Amino acid sequence: MDSKALDKIKKCLRLAKSSNANEAAAALRQAQKLMAIHGVTTDDVAMSDVGSHTAKTGAGKTPPAYVTMLGSMVASAFGAETVYQQVHDGVRWTLNIEFYGLNGAAEVAGYAFEVLGRQLKRDRTAYLATLNKRLKRATKVRRGDLYASAWVDEVSRQVLPHKRSEAEENTIEAYKTKRWEEPLETIQARDNTKGMRSHDHGAIHQGYQDGKKVSFHQGVNGSRHAQIGEVAS
Repeated sequence: MDSKALDKIKKCLRLAKSSNANEAAAALRQAQKLMAIHGVTTDDVAMSDVGSHTAKTGAGKTPPAYVTMLGSMVASAFGAETVYQQVHDGVRWTLNIEFYGLNGAAEVAGYAFEVLGRQLKRDRTAYLATLNKRLKRATKVRRGDLYASAWVDEVSRQVLPHKRSEAEENTIEAYKTKRWEEPLETIQARDNTKGMRSHDHGAIHQGYQDGKKVSFHQGVNGSRHAQIGEVAS
């Protein structure tokens, strides 16, 4: 619907919460009149506050498990939800992650994912550079993914999940139902850590050590600002 009309409806609904009974009643009547004219429901108004942000994961069609771990951690921190998009550009498959949520949650979650993703990629690459060059590729990939999973697990220890209110939960559910008629399929991540050997434990240890150097601080007092400290290499 027209954004100006929606803004007017929202303004009226805000005024309808006024402590002045006459003002509140008049504002509610005006909101209901505008909603009837434009064929808008209260759910539609609430869902208009749901935003989304799409970020590149840097992975192919089937991502390694640590990528989805990172996405879930970030979404939980800001009360957002995720959906993965497999994209083919005519040459190869890539994977994007879309965050959606209320009150700017999607934007800040997307930003956090991008920043932390870059940090993790740098750290994982640096770790792989320390390995014996004669190791098999499968061994390097396995250790790299063990390292990355431990890194994400350590960073997640700093995160306090955001709890949505019942009203927010209802709005998110209504948004999902309206946008996707069919239930969303769960992305199948690739587990490259199978067949772990005793010599691989060093990768896990180093992942935890490097994860401790990353600072992930949520905003407080109801704000949705994130402070993500990146340690210079």
